[in-house]
Amino acid sequence: MKRIACFGFTLVFTSVIAAQSPGTFYLKGMAALLQNHHEDAVQFLSDAIDYNNDDERYYLGRAGAYLKLGKFDLAMDDFIEANSILPECGDLGLAKVYTATGDIEKAIHYLIRHLQSEFKCPESVITKDTAFDPLKLTDEWHDLWQQEWYNDFDRAVNEVEFLVRKKGTEDALEYLNTIMPAFQKKAEYYALRARVYEMKENYAAAVADYSMALSLDKNKPDYYFERGVVFLKSARYRNAVDDFSKGLRFEPDKFAFYLERARANAGLMDYQAAINDVDFYLTFFSDDQQAVSLCGEMNYLNNDFLKALKYFNINLKNDPDNPEYYKARGKTYLKTKTYTYAINDLSMSLDLKPDDGETYLYLGLAKYETGDSEGACSDLQKAQRYGNTLALKYSIEYCGD
Repeated sequence: MKRIACFGFTLVFTSVIAAQSPGTFYLKGMAALLQNHHEDAVQFLSDAIDYNNDDERYYLGRAGAYLKLGKFDLAMDDFIEANSILPECGDLGLAKVYTATGDIEKAIHYLIRHLQSEFKCPESVITKDTAFDPLKLTDEWHDLWQQEWYNDFDRAVNEVEFLVRKKGTEDALEYLNTIMPAFQKKAEYYALRARVYEMKENYAAAVADYSMALSLDKNKPDYYFERGVVFLKSARYRNAVDDFSKGLRFEPDKFAFYLERARANAGLMDYQAAINDVDFYLTFFSDDQQAVSLCGEMNYLNNDFLKALKYFNINLKNDPDNPEYYKARGKTYLKTKTYTYAINDLSMSLDLKPDDGETYLYLGLAKYETGDSEGACSDLQKAQRYGNTLALKYSIEYCGD
C-alpha cells in the first residue's frame, strides 16, 4: 500500500495505543505539528524514531516540523532519510527545502521527480502552495508547467471540479457517466463519482460507488473514511463505525475521524465507546472546544451528569458568552435536580439567544419543578412559539392547554 500520497498533514486518529510506543510518540508529534507546536513535534517524532527508525512517516513528520522552524539542513536530512525507506516519498518536501534556500535548480529537479512519481499531488495543490511562492517568479517554474504532467483521469478530475463549481452536480454526473467506459476499472473513478453523489445527498448511490472503489483497491484508507461519512449521514451507524475503524487502522493520525466514529457510536447508543474516542482525541487536542462540548454531550447521554458538568464548565470557562454552553449545562443541572442552577444557566442562554425554543422548554420544566407553575406554563408556550414541538406535550400535562 502507498502510505504517503501527498506531503502534508491531515486531521484524524486511532484507537488506544500502548504507552511509550513509537506509535504514541508519532501521534503526539503529528498532533503537535497540526497545532503549530513545532519544537514539541520535533521532540515527539525524534522519540518515535529512537524506537523505530524504519518508518518513513516519522521522518516526513519531523522534516515538516524542521521546515516550519527554518532548520533547512535538518529538514533536508530527514526528507532524504524518508526517501531511503520509501523512494520518492520525500521529493516534494525536498523541493520545498531547496525553494526556501534559493537553490532553484535543485528545487525544480525534485519537483520534477515528484511529478513523475506515484506520490504526485494534484496540480492545484502544488501551484497554490505558498512554499513555492519564490519559485513561481522564475522562468524555470513557467517552463515546468509547459510540460504535461497529468494523465486523462487527472484532467477528468479537474473537469468535474470545474463543473461542480460552475454548473452543478447534475452536469458533473452527466460528464462522469459519459467517460465511464474509459475508467470503469479504476477505483479512483468510482470514488470521484461517489463524492458527487454525496453532494447531491444521494447516499445510496455514493455508498455503492465507494464500495466499488474498495472492491478495486481495498488498501485505500480515504475510501473507508469517505464511505464512513456517508454511512453516518444516512444513519447507518454500525457500517460507519466499521469503516472509520478500518481507516484508522491504516492511518491512526487522522484525528478528526475519532470524533466521527464517536458520533456513529452515539447513533448506536454506545455512549461509552463514543466517550472513549472523544477522550482519546482530547489527549492530543485539549483546547478543541467543540470536542470538549461533544464529550460533555456524550456523558450527558450516558447519564453521567457529573462528568458532563465537568466538560461544560470547561467550555464556559473558555467561552463565557456562548448560549449553547449555558443551555448544555442548564439541561444537565435539570437532570441533577439542582433547579436553581438550571434556571440561572437557561436564563443566561436566553439572554444571549432569545429565540431558542428548546431552551424555553428546559427552563419551563425547571420552573415547574420549583413550584412556579405560572412561569413554567409561560415558558412552555414560548417554546411552542419558537418551534419546539415537545413543549405541547408538557403544556397539556402541566398547564391543561
